[in-house]
Amino acid sequence: MTAAAVFAIQLYSAPRPGDAPVVLELFTSQGCSSCPPADELLRTLANDASLRGHVIPLAFHVDYWNSLGWRDPFSAHEWSQRQGDYVRALHAASAYTPQMVVDGARQFVGSSSFEIRRAIGEESHRAIAGTIALTRDKDGVVVRASSPHANTDVIVVAYENGATTNVTRGENGGRTLRNDGIVRTLVRAATLDGTRAAETRVAIEPQYEVAAFLQDRATKKIDAAASLGAARH
Repeated sequence: MTAAAVFAIQLYSAPRPGDAPVVLELFTSQGCSSCPPADELLRTLANDASLRGHVIPLAFHVDYWNSLGWRDPFSAHEWSQRQGDYVRALHAASAYTPQMVVDGARQFVGSSSFEIRRAIGEESHRAIAGTIALTRDKDGVVVRASSPHANTDVIVVAYENGATTNVTRGENGGRTLRNDGIVRTLVRAATLDGTRAAETRVAIEPQYEVAAFLQDRATKKIDAAASLGAARH
């Protein structure tokens, strides 16, 4: 079967996107030879016209590959810890790269286009619980959020696209890698109690894109999400 035929089957099999934005969290590393196809898939999904406004693509570069020949310049131990939280919440066997977590509720091998596209279609039809909105001002990003559920974290993420790295060592030594959706900061801006709304400001540099979502602290399921582009100059 040709690659074009496989792609056509994948598109046909994926449900038409619904109204709920879907948060994609790819746990990746420049030191992992299996990760570039997953990085490319994340970029493809972000730029797919049929999914525009329906997906929020985020790449968390973990640090546990850094001792194996190449230190990923975008890596952070915080992102490895976040992946560990998902391993426990989703009862996965272990952390690995590339791993894609969809709406905090499902996990897949990060290059599994068919499964991930199908999950996007299904998750985008979920009931949205709560509200979240983002606006920019001169001091950063204002986040307004509410949820009917207690113990719900308001997570705000700053990320960037279009970074190019010449990798000189490790499994990807000699390759030029392009990464998008690179998470630079993650802030727990508030925790909602199920009754009161919250409004808070997060200092985010204007060149970064912003995502925010409501996430159950225990299960890690994401109930609502929103995004905001980089500031224009």
